[in-house]
This record gives sequence, structure tokens and C-alpha cells, in this order.
Amino acid sequence: MLKKLDDKNFEGFIGESFYSAVGFYYPSVENENKMLGVIGEFSETHANVACGTMDITGQEIPEEYGIGKDESPIIVVFKQGNAIKAVTDFSVKNIESAITPPGKNITLQ
Repeated sequence: MLKKLDDKNFEGFIGESFYSAVGFYYPSVENENKMLGVIGEFSETHANVACGTMDITGQEIPEEYGIGKDESPIIVVFKQGNAIKAVTDFSVKNIESAITPPGKNITLQ
């Protein structure tokens, strides 16, 4: 299930799961709907990865990661609260690969 994030609940969200994926977006940017669809699909098939979205409008957290209107939409994968990979080519497989690089035998399901 996707959680709506903002500056107030972001740190707790990425800190409480081993892996998390957050889709940052600015409303009405190109590919916003594609990114939201992909992260939504990923969250349904990978329940052990916390998934959320954040509208970056008026939020400070995205700026800390260098994410502005021009960089959105983007999915950032976190491990134990630390950003490990950014995904800009939106697909469930690319999010999986950001968590477990190809060739590793770790099941996400």
C-alpha cells in the first residue's frame, strides 16, 4: 500500500523499514502518472518494501536529496533510511534491480 509522505512523516517512514521506495513528483510534470502507476504496482507485489509518494510542492525533504521540479518524477530506493539508488526509467523490474542487483539470488516477495 502506498503511503502519502510529507516533511513530517518522511524520516519515520524510511527509517522503519529495511528497504523503502519513495516516488517524488511535482504535480503535472511529464511522466508523473507513469511513475505513480509503477510504484503502485511495485507496492502491491512487494509488500516487504515500504512504498510511498511525495508531492514535492512546498516540502523541504526533496531539496535535501537535490530533487526539484526539473528532477521529478523520480523514485529513490532507501536501505535502512539511507538513499542507495535513484530510478528514472520507471518499471517494476528497475526498482527490483535497485534493491537487488541482477545476479543476486534474493527473493523480494
